[in-house]
Amino acid sequence: MKKVIILVNAAPYGTATPAEAYRTIQGLAGMGIETTCVLLGDGVFILLKDQKPEAIDMQNLSEAYKALSEFDVKIYVCKNSMEERGVKEDDIDGAHGILSCDDINKLIDKHHCVLTFTSGG
Repeated sequence: MKKVIILVNAAPYGTATPAEAYRTIQGLAGMGIETTCVLLGDGVFILLKDQKPEAIDMQNLSEAYKALSEFDVKIYVCKNSMEERGVKEDDIDGAHGILSCDDINKLIDKHHCVLTFTSGG
């Protein structure tokens, strides 16, 4: 079976990037492709607890990403990115694990295809 890993390096709100990544993940997993997601950079904020995006008239991406487990999608968060942003493990909800950069590189090596979603700048 083909395995795809998707790297999301974009804040949850402000651009369409993380929403497009979500739709891609859902589509691949829905087709039976083994799909893994890694949140790094500002992407670590996607699974931050107690988000209130309705205050800015946005849908809650945190809930959407957590629901990907119904498609057997594994979501990991980059420990280094969390530390750089002052995010603690207790602040994250819905991740299958928190990985170091070395562990993420090893995980990437186990996949056939890597897709990256990042906000330009």
